[in-house]
Amino acid sequence: MMMEFFRKKTLLFKLRAAQIALILLVVLVFLFLKIVPLGSMAYSKDYSSRLRSGKGFIYSFTPAERVDEKSGRLPRLIGDPVYFSVFTPRTFSKVKMTVTYKSQLTSSTPIVEAGVLADNIVWRYDLQPLDNKILDDLRLPGRPLAENGVTLWQAENNYQRFSDFFADLKTNNLEACPGSTASCLAVYNYNPDFNFQFPGLKDSLPTLLDVPLRGAHTLFFYINNEPLRLDLKFVDLNQDKAADPLAIILSKDGKIVKQVSLADENANPVGGQEENKSLLLEEKNLSPGLYKVEIKISDDTVIKSLQSSLDRFVFSGRIWPVSSGRALNIYTDSSYLQVKAFVPASVQNISFDGETFVLSEPYKQFNFKADGGSPVKEIKLTKDDVILEAGGVFSFSKNMLFNPLLPKVDRFFSLDNGVNYILADYQAPRIKDNTTIASAEFNLIGVYREKGKYNFMISVPGLKNDDGLDDYLEISEIKMEFSGRTLWQKLLGRGQ
Repeated sequence: MMMEFFRKKTLLFKLRAAQIALILLVVLVFLFLKIVPLGSMAYSKDYSSRLRSGKGFIYSFTPAERVDEKSGRLPRLIGDPVYFSVFTPRTFSKVKMTVTYKSQLTSSTPIVEAGVLADNIVWRYDLQPLDNKILDDLRLPGRPLAENGVTLWQAENNYQRFSDFFADLKTNNLEACPGSTASCLAVYNYNPDFNFQFPGLKDSLPTLLDVPLRGAHTLFFYINNEPLRLDLKFVDLNQDKAADPLAIILSKDGKIVKQVSLADENANPVGGQEENKSLLLEEKNLSPGLYKVEIKISDDTVIKSLQSSLDRFVFSGRIWPVSSGRALNIYTDSSYLQVKAFVPASVQNISFDGETFVLSEPYKQFNFKADGGSPVKEIKLTKDDVILEAGGVFSFSKNMLFNPLLPKVDRFFSLDNGVNYILADYQAPRIKDNTTIASAEFNLIGVYREKGKYNFMISVPGLKNDDGLDDYLEISEIKMEFSGRTLWQKLLGRGQ
């Protein structure tokens, strides 16, 4: 009967019915791609394809000067880091990134990492390993232990079980480790339960740091049954003509203890019109131990002064002194220093552990290595507005320098430093026909996303496009596997 009904209809009716069916199909496909009802979607970009078109809008690498698109058929990453973004029709809770590449790197660039932009205010990326040649090539006499993706390498067979190792680590009593734990244990992509003990603990005194510091900084305080009061004065430069919120976060063992913040109500400031601001963090009931203080501000904001009730603190990883108008002496425990003059006027000769190094160009990062073996190394700057980075800590007081962190297996790592144990959350990539296939997974809950785009990076620390070396990472494919709540879970309010 139905077939007879359609036979009696005109050709025009049949065409209209087909058009309606096609429109409905297009709408259903659009809704499927927009909602992603099954909760997962995989996008990939094959760079060996002639069109290099990426299913799911995987955007091109930036900046252009760190990518060589001309020397070969595939793009070559020749500088660090390189960024790209991925458009998704909805938010997801996690993603697995798989990068296929050929490596033409040297021994000075043994590490490849990937990251997702987690915080756009301080420009912080959540980094995960793709490849670490130091660990891949590690050959220690002791038998390695592996459990839940974590591997323990040991110089001798001191431990047969992870539980015994972690029990000794918690009490700072590792086997074959007569000194501090930090002198014989290194880590990579893993933060074990480590109880730092402050050496030679004395009463702490109030201190005022009046050296202006630009941008976000991270500090570590050691507190011994004392209240903490931090009074910070800021200057919003308003050079970027955007809102610049302020935040100070106090945490211990990865858990936030207290947070204070100040929103920027001036969302459209006049360019160059500076604003003075202040923020106070105060907490009295603090148990003894190590505390982390994160000063979350953009590079458009300067910490004019920092007044603390305690002088037992250090800066971790990075410090950027500006506008002091005087020579500075800064102390570090690191043998390697990465230095960049932010403006031409900051070009200078730098004294690092008694050796003179030339900071000859602005905007370019220089690597300096101190050959001396002193545990505390002095940095002498004749001018400021210089960004200093290191794998260790910084202090403006020689007597207050302490490093509460375990050494990391970074590109400067050496077993000659007496390390007996290495602990890492790391899986070596697959190698097939001289091609590396490496994966990393990221938690996307709460990360920065703008205009439907997640922002990612591929980092090869130490890779420079202006050093005259023919070293690069040749990318053949990137695959992004996103996953999150299904439509059914969203309707029921389940999951994330």
